[in-house]
Amino acid sequence: MVSVGVVGASGYTGGEVLRILLRHPQVQIAQATSESNAGHYVYSIHPNLRKQTTLKFTTIADLKPCDVLFLCLPHGSAMRRIGLLEPLAKTIIDLSADFRLRRPDDYPLWYGHPHDAPQYLERFVYGIPELHRKAIGSARFITGAGCLATASILGLMPLFKHDILAKCEAFVEAKVGSSAAGDTPHLSTHHPNAADRFARSSRPGTGIRPRSCKS
Repeated sequence: MVSVGVVGASGYTGGEVLRILLRHPQVQIAQATSESNAGHYVYSIHPNLRKQTTLKFTTIADLKPCDVLFLCLPHGSAMRRIGLLEPLAKTIIDLSADFRLRRPDDYPLWYGHPHDAPQYLERFVYGIPELHRKAIGSARFITGAGCLATASILGLMPLFKHDILAKCEAFVEAKVGSSAAGDTPHLSTHHPNAADRFARSSRPGTGIRPRSCKS
């Protein structure tokens, strides 16, 4: 039986990790943390898990060692805590964007802030099994790939593999539900502001037109 802890288990990502792992016959969820819901039953935040677990949320400070630790924290939080969490598990799987990129200089460019633990970047394996199955199997640190990145990479991979797009620029237009922004409300995900976004972006002339390939 594999002992698992879930850090940041009250959010959307944490709730899905709990739902999947509770149905795994070889997994025992030892702890699930939530700083704002410590002491409350997990199913009080995730009603779909009622009658599936009697686990209560704990705090990160109360975490005990386990085999695998899932980090389901908001972007920017895992990198600040990785040094403290590393000794607690044989394997750490981070589901935020904190360890997806390899170069520290890319974080200010794409995420607007420097990386707090750049020494860990090379230690994380990018978690797409279709690309890195063997490395994932033996890795201690694994980073979950983003939903849009995964869809784009898997869709384009055969084209690059067979040299069809090797000399071209590829543009990907993707649509994602507002839940991808997490459970913290923002103006950009508030329904009155987001309700017609798909219709507006789908009107003729609003998309990005790809440039032609050059031989």
